[in-house]
Amino acid sequence: MNFELDKPDNHNAEQSSFLYYTAIAGGILILGLIILPSILPPVEQSRDAARRSTSKNNLKQIGLAFHLYHNQYDLLPAGSIETAEAQPGHSWLTAMLPYLDQWNLHQQIDFNNAWNDPANQRPFQQLVNIYHNPKIQETVSPEGYALSSYQGNELVLHPNQGTGINEIRDGESNTIFAVEVGEDFKSWGDPANLTNPAQMFAPGKKTPYVGGKHVLFGDGRVQFLSELTDPAVLKALSTPDRGEKVGDF
Repeated sequence: MNFELDKPDNHNAEQSSFLYYTAIAGGILILGLIILPSILPPVEQSRDAARRSTSKNNLKQIGLAFHLYHNQYDLLPAGSIETAEAQPGHSWLTAMLPYLDQWNLHQQIDFNNAWNDPANQRPFQQLVNIYHNPKIQETVSPEGYALSSYQGNELVLHPNQGTGINEIRDGESNTIFAVEVGEDFKSWGDPANLTNPAQMFAPGKKTPYVGGKHVLFGDGRVQFLSELTDPAVLKALSTPDRGEKVGDF
């Protein structure tokens, strides 16, 4: 009796192999779809924490620059400077450049002309990293000017005149000097780069981070303030010499 073995069916073998590896690939894909959502939030949280840290450090450097400026002139920089024709000239952020390792950029500016004069177009198109919060996507205005993510306290930084630290009678540790901005970004050269911090959490105002924003105090401290901060406390922290009582915040 002759026994004849069946010849291997190469087609069936290839088909089985294909189905096997397809099943494995499908399983990996499903597993990835299950695991990926659990991985992404921690990654995004880590990125957000890095952005917060950078922005906080930017404000600390600006705080140091305030004091270096004051050490030289016995005054804080004016919030804005008008031209001889009483038109907006230059901002406090421009005055701070030499104290933020931006002396060369400062030297490129023609102070006989306003910040947005054609003669000053090139320097004010340059992005200053310390003036940019990495959380903010907007870096350039429609006109091509580099933006700032921070604004000064208009109740401290007055137009055309500096303020002495001795005039901050409420205490540097209880007076806001600058804040993060969540909207309405202006060029760092724009003299309108000022705000009233008491209004920074007004209805409709955007914050760069969920729940609040970082603020710079006169003593150089940077603190994250919640958008739920008592408006009366914000008002007290915004004024330099009203003598309001400030509780916990």
